[in-house]
Amino acid sequence: MIKEAISLAGLGMLMLSTAYAKDSRWSYRIGATNVAFDASAKVSIDGTRVPGGSADASDNNALTFDFGYIINDNWNARLIVGIPPTTKVTGAGTLPPILLGRVQYAPTVLSATYNLPQMGLVRPYVGAGINYTRILKSKDANLTSFDADHAWAPVLHIGAEADINRDWFVSFDLRKLYLKTDASGFLGPQVATARVTLNPLLTSIAIGRRF
Repeated sequence: MIKEAISLAGLGMLMLSTAYAKDSRWSYRIGATNVAFDASAKVSIDGTRVPGGSADASDNNALTFDFGYIINDNWNARLIVGIPPTTKVTGAGTLPPILLGRVQYAPTVLSATYNLPQMGLVRPYVGAGINYTRILKSKDANLTSFDADHAWAPVLHIGAEADINRDWFVSFDLRKLYLKTDASGFLGPQVATARVTLNPLLTSIAIGRRF
């Protein structure tokens, strides 16, 4: 899927191309992002904690769009959004590994990055920011009336860019989100609730252009 996303990214770039401006403060990137969850949960049934009960979330790939702005010689602002993926939530720990539900979500990350010393053609940077993950749709499985809450999270961000030519550049980014949310549903007649830690790592490869 990542290869297909990169192909789509290249096509999208060609369609969006504008005249190159070497001193432009703005840039855009289109690429592929892998969302790898480090999930766990504290699960309760009818208000009673399930010892060792947990949950897992499946990893996703998504086509993403990244916009950058040069604040000054040292600092940049970066915003990434993407086509909303869907993760499968399953039981873990002492719970049976059954499908609990599916969640379609739209994560948005705004970060400020600081430019590190350039290494040849590579321009590395580090930074931090904030994430807002909006839940677009929750689908039932073994849980009925399954639902998950929107959530905010702090973010750590590292990455690097390298020029292809005067017009184009490529980038590689890692964004670590420290994300928690609440989920609920019914397991038969019983009310199931969970405090879910997701903590995804977003790994992005993209092609970009200044405009």
